[in-house]
Amino acid sequence: MIKRSINCALALPIICILMTAAPKATLAAAQEGSAAQLDAIEKKIEKDQFGDEMYAQLDSIITKEPTNFRAHLYLGNCYAKLGLPDQAIEEFKLATKHGPNEPKAYVELVKQQIKLGQIPAAMELLDEAGRKFPNDPEVQFWIGNSLLKKGRFPEAEVAYKLAIAKKQKILGLTSSLAELKLMQGDFPNAKILAKQDLEIDPNFAMANRIYGLALASTGHFEASIPYLDKAYIVTPFKEGLADNLAACAAWAGQWKVALEPAIIAVGASANLDENNPKQKARLYEVFRHVGHEDIEQAIKSASIKAGKHPPAAFFFAVGDVLDNMNMRKLAMEQYKRGLEEAPAYGRAWFRLGKDLEIYAKDYPLALQCYEKAHAFRMEDKEIAMAMYSLSDKLSRRNLDWSWKLKDVLKPPKKVTVKEPETATSASSTR
Repeated sequence: MIKRSINCALALPIICILMTAAPKATLAAAQEGSAAQLDAIEKKIEKDQFGDEMYAQLDSIITKEPTNFRAHLYLGNCYAKLGLPDQAIEEFKLATKHGPNEPKAYVELVKQQIKLGQIPAAMELLDEAGRKFPNDPEVQFWIGNSLLKKGRFPEAEVAYKLAIAKKQKILGLTSSLAELKLMQGDFPNAKILAKQDLEIDPNFAMANRIYGLALASTGHFEASIPYLDKAYIVTPFKEGLADNLAACAAWAGQWKVALEPAIIAVGASANLDENNPKQKARLYEVFRHVGHEDIEQAIKSASIKAGKHPPAAFFFAVGDVLDNMNMRKLAMEQYKRGLEEAPAYGRAWFRLGKDLEIYAKDYPLALQCYEKAHAFRMEDKEIAMAMYSLSDKLSRRNLDWSWKLKDVLKPPKKVTVKEPETATSASSTR
């Protein structure tokens, strides 16, 4: 009896230990399984392979392990890919909370905050990351980007070189230093650095742009075209890119390559208060070397690239060049589209009126356009003269046989004009 009691007494602690250890063993096994899943997800993210299965896996892992920083980090990547920046930021914040010693979480949060325009918060977080992870190459990379934007070039160069010294392949790192070299006029080193990123990804827009600009800056205009064109396909409105591609392609006589970038360059450099003669002169030259159908198609594709609500000056500038090419119908379409964005811009109403009077010979509608133009620009003598002249002619039209004969000899063009939406009063502004 005594022996049995001892055995029972010994058995109780062993059972307790086993019961306590069982959940820990299960948790450890679950964490090991989720680690393998997260490794696989990480590889897919690196290859830009997102799918419904990935979201379901991450949701399942977070349900079981709410403090798993990697799961929150990768879910943030997924939300960012889906175009859900607010949800992405929340996940990245949770990743930094549950992984305070993980620089990747900080970097992803900084990137997303910058995309959302939360610059002060991003810079504050970047400063914190710099203090916590002074040797992390991605942190140094983004510190370099921040310094470059502030114009602190020597400090930016130091940060980039510190990151490069870690021998970790980060797409965009050597291109960022190449951008700095390009700005400094060091074209040979700009090419060398950009080429390193092109070896990782031959289609990387930033590296193609820098490599192409470095070639063009050393007189290799034709050789620069393929690189600039690759960058243009991805980032057509990157400052100076369309202009340089159009210039190089025009120099090489590749007019069709130059066509759309030349249109974008005119639109991107235009504003309502100033002219952009250099870009307009180039577009005029390009238009002279291509067919009407090519021009029409290029204008359509450029307008699509410009988005739903591009600057009105984009359309007014292109319309001006088309008028100089005597392509009145296309010019009118540009003025009408621009007036949808800036219905109180008097000069556009005037130019539309001129084309309606001279080309379409729709005199009553032309007069309406002149009257709107005059209402918005009462001090403009050219507009006032056109309005009073046409008004006077219309009042005497039935008595003016020469005007009737002119319209018979040169019949009006068939143009369907859909009147743009206009402002309710002359005092309205865009």
